[in-house]
Amino acid sequence: MLTKLPTPVALYMNSLNNNNHAILNDCLAEDAHIHDIGEDNHIYGLASIKDWRGNTNDEFQLESKVINMEDKHGIIIVTSLTSGKFPSSPQLFYYFFSLCDNLITNIEIAPGEENAQL
Repeated sequence: MLTKLPTPVALYMNSLNNNNHAILNDCLAEDAHIHDIGEDNHIYGLASIKDWRGNTNDEFQLESKVINMEDKHGIIIVTSLTSGKFPSSPQLFYYFFSLCDNLITNIEIAPGEENAQL
């Protein structure tokens, strides 16, 4: 069941669609970490994340739609259907968010193995 996303998570997910990197200042901790499991890539720190996100959105022109959210013992798990200019589009992605002091400190991004062709 989809419930209201915590504000920092909602800001991050919305930023995927509007390519607004400035908003990342309001939802990510300065020392945040992202692990893009599908690309086996670790990105450390707010500045590096903003660079990575900018390049990713420019290259792939992503559009993401949140289709589910769960809170499992403080880990916010978001399921998203993402489309864009990449071979498996549209693709399910799972985002595992950790938060502290109302900021995202860690995100694990895992591609879904399910067939997302709807």
